[in-house]
Amino acid sequence: MNQPDLSPQQKRMNAIRNRIALATRDWGIQSDGGKLCLTAATGEGTFLVATIADKAPVGESELVLSAPGDLIWLLETYDALVGRFRAVRAELHRHAPQQQRREPKDYAAECAMKCAEPAFKKFLEECHGLARPLTDDRVATKVRSILNIGSRAELNDDPAAAARWQDLRSAFDAWRRRG
Repeated sequence: MNQPDLSPQQKRMNAIRNRIALATRDWGIQSDGGKLCLTAATGEGTFLVATIADKAPVGESELVLSAPGDLIWLLETYDALVGRFRAVRAELHRHAPQQQRREPKDYAAECAMKCAEPAFKKFLEECHGLARPLTDDRVATKVRSILNIGSRAELNDDPAAAARWQDLRSAFDAWRRRG
């Protein structure tokens, strides 16, 4: 099965996760002759990873010395929040009424089918000035003009366009009920 290409953000997140997985989780700060040092403890011992220069600004020094622990904490917090979000979303889905669980409506296909109906063509002629002959091409052009869209595919991608389509469809249904 083909997987979609990863976004640049997901690629970066994966790279960060890989670096964290390869590194120790035991970081520390030590003093070495008056200089602050970042250390990492592994099963083989404690190693000096970075030394802060004497004249380095305090804010930048704090950032660098705290980075490993902060990054590990952020990833763990992010993962916990994502897990909670997925659980809540699944619970909401489970309790949603059956009609809300359906797949999103394909308004573009619905519009294409409606445009082929003789009654819809007559409605467009009477209520929206569609000129004769009432061909499928003329109907499609008129509907795109009425809905202010370039393509019927926009009905599935643009909620405002979908709402305009629903209004037009409702007007057609009302027109048809009047006879």
